[in-house]
Amino acid sequence: MNTGIRRVVCIAMIVAFAVTGAHLFAGGQAQQPQPAAAAEGAAITTLRVGALFPQTGGMAFGGSNSLQGTQIAVELFNETNPYGITVELVTADAPDPATGTTGVRQLITQQNVDVVMGTFSSAVASATAPAAERLNVLYVETTAWAEGITRNSTNVLRTTISSGSLGAAAADFILTGLARELGVAEADMRVALVFTDDEFGTSIADAAVRRIQSSPARLVVRESYPAATTSDLSSVLLRIQQERAHAVIHIAQVPDGVLFWRQAQQLGVDMPAVVGVGGGYGQVDFARPLGDNADGIFNVVPSTSGSINVDSLTPSAQNLLKELQTRVAQRGWTQGPYTDWGFMGTWIFLNEVVPNAASTSIADMMAAAANVRVDALDSITGFGFEFAGVNHENSGQNLRAIPVVQQWQGGQLRVTYPRDLAVADFINVPLPPWSQRTQAIGQ
Repeated sequence: MNTGIRRVVCIAMIVAFAVTGAHLFAGGQAQQPQPAAAAEGAAITTLRVGALFPQTGGMAFGGSNSLQGTQIAVELFNETNPYGITVELVTADAPDPATGTTGVRQLITQQNVDVVMGTFSSAVASATAPAAERLNVLYVETTAWAEGITRNSTNVLRTTISSGSLGAAAADFILTGLARELGVAEADMRVALVFTDDEFGTSIADAAVRRIQSSPARLVVRESYPAATTSDLSSVLLRIQQERAHAVIHIAQVPDGVLFWRQAQQLGVDMPAVVGVGGGYGQVDFARPLGDNADGIFNVVPSTSGSINVDSLTPSAQNLLKELQTRVAQRGWTQGPYTDWGFMGTWIFLNEVVPNAASTSIADMMAAAANVRVDALDSITGFGFEFAGVNHENSGQNLRAIPVVQQWQGGQLRVTYPRDLAVADFINVPLPPWSQRTQAIGQ
């Protein structure tokens, strides 16, 4: 059995401390409670779920992938669950916060859903989760990461990671693993931080800043920009060059991520290492226009079936993954990270929370969620599930969702850090200067 995957269970519990500056890639021991037993003759017999994801606009690709994972999980649950529960799925588009908020109201007041599930976009979820709370409905977030989604609401169960964990992990990776690889002492590291000025970007950036400030390294650039309207990042790139940053953390969506690299090439701004954090850096639409220039760029994300050794999963998890893959292929869809997170988050909610809840009320659902314990090896994503209790500052957050560091290699993302979770070695550290590259970056 792959000891790296097994170690996911051991370190998962420390993620809860990421926002306080704990080092995410330190070792640790955690007790392994067994998954909650499903109730016989569940109190809930019919559950109406409102699926709220961007299906149009600039976030449609990731939103649609997330929704597809949820749709397959509901379909499979209805075919196989032994609890006598029927799930009815109603969908709504959420391309932006305003439309998403309207969608929440319509799902709850017109479609009479018991639960709202979404959302892919942190900006959307930051508006729609409170809207559901005002109408006393549980909100299950499977794919958006902003810290405030759980911190600012009492009705949210988040099955994926929080941005605080991601930001701290990105900085920790730079200051430990990457510094050694670059041959630079931590005290001499010069780090640049560039991020979108929305909830997603700022919450990740704030956590990264806290980690950097807890070290002797220097934060030499800290710049934000509006992702939706930015068409020029040259001034930021020239500052990175002027400050001779050893590593850059870039929090971006696809268009501004590609713009950043295209202008870096045009200006000849060499960067020894760049670490993206989710968002655009984890999508094929980001890597495709970069071509070979993407090789060596890092990305910090929760793990997925595409980035772990799936042979180390339990037989039931392997069978579940095969079922997902088959159904995705039958529909002609593309399985990506958000498909995995949307599917597994929905699957855990339907199988571990709903059958054990006394009713669909927020209080009863949260009480059932508090007893969930799912081992990492029982999940197709490679991380487990345990939800923070109502008295936790991030109530409803999955404490076992952990980040890994991937690297673009030959058009694919491969886990390269922590080392005992890695499926590939680092390449292109430091990144080659532009004078040694020949492929132009497209639009």
